[in-house]
Amino acid sequence: MTTQASIVTLASIERAIQQLSAIHVETQRDDQTRTAFNRLFFGEGTGFAPRFFAEGQETRGVAIVGAPGSGKTALVSHILSGHPNLHFKGELGVTKCLQVTVPSPATLKSVGLELLKALGYPQVSERRERWAIWEMVKHRLSVLGIKVLWIDEAHDIYNAGNVREKEDLLKTLKSLMQGPQAIVVVLCGTEPVAELLRSDHQVARRFSQVRLPPISFASDGDGLMNLIRSYADRVELGVEIDPDLTQCLLHAARDQFGMAIEIAIGAIETALRSHRPSLTRQDFIDYWFMQESCPLDENVFATGNYSAWEDREVRGNRDASGNGRRR
Repeated sequence: MTTQASIVTLASIERAIQQLSAIHVETQRDDQTRTAFNRLFFGEGTGFAPRFFAEGQETRGVAIVGAPGSGKTALVSHILSGHPNLHFKGELGVTKCLQVTVPSPATLKSVGLELLKALGYPQVSERRERWAIWEMVKHRLSVLGIKVLWIDEAHDIYNAGNVREKEDLLKTLKSLMQGPQAIVVVLCGTEPVAELLRSDHQVARRFSQVRLPPISFASDGDGLMNLIRSYADRVELGVEIDPDLTQCLLHAARDQFGMAIEIAIGAIETALRSHRPSLTRQDFIDYWFMQESCPLDENVFATGNYSAWEDREVRGNRDASGNGRRR
């Protein structure tokens, strides 16, 4: 039977986890991204505007490239949200920044329709010609005074149906960065974003790139342990972890900063829901079991056996692709 006390406790745990998840950890990556972004503008307030290059003919963009779990989306959101002149996440008509996630499959028409939806446009018929859709997009961006277009999951453009479709998408993005109403385009995605830019020199020269490298135990282990202790302290948990557990965490996170934080917060939630006084290895074991549904001998936090877990990953990828045979 659920008691009022347990409801209050569960509610407080949920609030605590939400608060931990909302924390943004400033790193060198923030400085690099902020610098790359700020150089694309000048002025402030009503005078804030994209900086024009090539004798005043075009703007520039920035591409944020990182592996899954690197925290790139959270990083870009933090940078844009903190910009004093963008009012990002404000109401449409006030914000100067628009975010859109590339639909799958990514085609010139599907991306255009997704943009119109984000721009608050009424339902547009999919039978409308591609060029007409994008003329509406450009007009709407201008009317609303949008200065920045953030395209998340941009790697899906690289996986567009055919070469022609990909070329058309790139040409259209380039056109958004040309002329008196040109805007700044921010691409965010995995390695195919870099490959996408390399496929078209005219587009590539318009984008600077910020790469989010993997983290390592040697350079980031101590900092990660201190961060976990800080998170646990915020929710009044003791901490019983050691460097070996941190290595396991990095391996489970595939050396990606954002994923490591996500797993750590998941383990903290497990400890709170289990009413334990301290965060221990068992909380990581339990959380990882819930996430991966793996037996104990393949749970990287239980065994420290990285190879067993990697073998399981390979099997899972093979099964997902429909190829169950070993060669």
